[in-house]
Amino acid sequence: MDAGDWIALSTGAVSVGAAAIAIWQARTASASASHSEKQARAADEQVRVANEQLQQAERLHREQLALAERIHREQNEPYVIVDIQPSDPTLGILVVVIENIGPTVARDVRISCDPPLVSGWGDDLTEMLQRALSRTIPMLPPGRRLEFLLDKQDRFENSDLPTAYTFTVESEGPSGSVESLEYVVDFGTWAESLMKNRPTKQIEEKLGKIQDAVKALSDSYKLANAPAIRTEHEHRRDLMRQQREARSNNGEPPAPPTQ
Repeated sequence: MDAGDWIALSTGAVSVGAAAIAIWQARTASASASHSEKQARAADEQVRVANEQLQQAERLHREQLALAERIHREQNEPYVIVDIQPSDPTLGILVVVIENIGPTVARDVRISCDPPLVSGWGDDLTEMLQRALSRTIPMLPPGRRLEFLLDKQDRFENSDLPTAYTFTVESEGPSGSVESLEYVVDFGTWAESLMKNRPTKQIEEKLGKIQDAVKALSDSYKLANAPAIRTEHEHRRDLMRQQREARSNNGEPPAPPTQ
């Protein structure tokens, strides 16, 4: 090979080497770009997860604040209940009870009833009850209890009258309107319990105890004062005998009996 051939061969080798270096650099740059892209995507994913966690924490914090505010509000709200109860088992009287068992004053208390209350004692009492429940109560302090006469125990013997009512209560508290409360009252469920303890049962028992005590006292008195009682009876018999003798002797008064 002459010099020209060696020069051409050298030039070709250099060209091949340069091309190989260029290919290696290109591949290295491509790998570096791919790695950078992966890092960028991983960073983006971390940012997305962090944002979601932050949003979740903020949402949880808001919910906790709302719950704490609701608890604080409910703890300081009035709590008005409506119920039907026996006022005194010995009397067998049923009453409608309105009571504020909450810690604060209830204002503008409004009560509705379904079906409308009906008393077995007649239209006058029924009208009074319906008028009382339809009236807005301006103020009901904590612990205040209102009672309205409804019926007597005979109510359970009259199947035409309902024993279940639904009461709805709306009112205002220190923080504004109070959530509506609904009470389903079915006093027919404890009718048997009330009938078992009839209204006169306790009275009868008390009268029976009084009668026994009076009889025991009377027997003790007779036993302790038997001689005096016997003497008194004999004295009365003598006096009656003398009065008969006086009438038979033309009305002359008898001699006074000896003691």
